[in-house]
Amino acid sequence: MKAGRLFLAVESGGTRTIASIFSDEGELLGYSIGGPSSHHVVGVARSEETLKAVISDCMASVGLKDYVFEIGCFGMASLDTPKDFEIISEMVKSMNIIKNPIIVGDHVTAYYTVTGGRPGIVVIAGTGSMGYGRVKDGVEARAGGWEWLVSDEGSAYDIARRALVYAVRSYDGLEEKTSLLDKFMEHFKASSFEEFIQKLYEDPRKHRIASLATIVATAAYEGDNVARKILKVAGKELGLLAFSVAKKLRIENDPIMVGCVGGVFRSGPIIFNSFKSFIRKKMPKATIMEPVFSAIEGAMFLCLKEAGIQLSENLMKKIRLQVRKLDH
Repeated sequence: MKAGRLFLAVESGGTRTIASIFSDEGELLGYSIGGPSSHHVVGVARSEETLKAVISDCMASVGLKDYVFEIGCFGMASLDTPKDFEIISEMVKSMNIIKNPIIVGDHVTAYYTVTGGRPGIVVIAGTGSMGYGRVKDGVEARAGGWEWLVSDEGSAYDIARRALVYAVRSYDGLEEKTSLLDKFMEHFKASSFEEFIQKLYEDPRKHRIASLATIVATAAYEGDNVARKILKVAGKELGLLAFSVAKKLRIENDPIMVGCVGGVFRSGPIIFNSFKSFIRKKMPKATIMEPVFSAIEGAMFLCLKEAGIQLSENLMKKIRLQVRKLDH
């Protein structure tokens, strides 16, 4: 392969980090996964450390050392302010591995993953959540994604927080009985309610709380009524994000693509079915895409687009098949 015709794509999130190296023909050559690298979740120092480690592993897997890529795309979670962009730009610059870096929010790479750049809407639901869309003339809109204190409805964090509230209220006799409290106590190895509360507050960081969403999903599929309600509400909230974006762009009655990306959709059909039901009522002409768990494909598409390579259906399909074989 000629120098300058290899590309690097990176997805940085609050749960995990992915790096891929691929050719101008869409051949996936290297693929590495690591832990969280969102600077809002793990801090700037650890974010940089994780990004460098995952990229280094990916490069080593294809025998690249001291290589400088012509183009690399970084899809970053929580890239919301000029300060965020400054932090990430400095981080990428310090790596000295990319001539022309593309740095965008992960909502942009998620959008390209779902639509390939065509008009449409994507909803991202991982540790946090957000809706984003774009139309033909390049006009864009977003909803949500304003972090856990005031936003992130339908996200893993939101699901876990709601479940914790229900579990505690159930213990106090304020809500119906649920298996959630027993499951949380087992997870924390707590022998009493008081010990559970103590251990919960020992580390209330966002990604730790968000990780508890898998417990909620387990309870839901075991038949717990409260857990099922929480997942259904999450699906509706994610549908609301898509509908809000559609109204802002005035495309709620248009035949557009609506897709969803992120680990929350790994939890099974309850959330996605609730999401679909809401979209079908509010946006009857929309085509609802099956969930995708990673936005790395969109980062790859953006690299190729920046390099002047046409994003044909065959090329995008080739990339999608390779990535989804690894990320399922």
